[in-house]
Amino acid sequence: MEATVRSGNGRVMMRAKPSRREISQEKRDAFLGFLIESCNVTWSARQAGLCKASVYKLRRRDAAFAAAWQDAIETGYVRLEMGLVEAALALVEGKAETEDGDAAPRVIEALSMEQAIQLLERYRATVKAGRAQSVRPGAKRMPTAEETDAAILERLEILRRQRGWNGQGR
Repeated sequence: MEATVRSGNGRVMMRAKPSRREISQEKRDAFLGFLIESCNVTWSARQAGLCKASVYKLRRRDAAFAAAWQDAIETGYVRLEMGLVEAALALVEGKAETEDGDAAPRVIEALSMEQAIQLLERYRATVKAGRAQSVRPGAKRMPTAEETDAAILERLEILRRQRGWNGQGR
């Protein structure tokens, strides 16, 4: 596991192992790769050695991971659509091979035609106006760290005024 740098008790910087709850970049990348292949979160998490709840929690916390997740899903569905088109063309043209005589590469390995079509219909139902729905309904974007810090400081100031605190304790 890779080491991270954290502040210690006396605020001295020290090297530490990441928490077991943290998801390494390798596992994140593996999950996203499996998600591109399958468009299935549960299976992708299992293949990457993660639990489904952990990846959903990470998606809520990490805007970059949420964006990568969305890209992986969109890439996976494009791949799925291409696989369906290739399978349909092979049936219509009566070819199951390429011009070289090799077997045509299968894009959809573990899905039947019905399953692939159902998956695409479900995906299309979740997309509004050409964009996937937000992870948090009603949210336009994830707030930045500066915005959350400012909101917290503003609320603390309101509490200070309400309780008559003057900044030197009480």
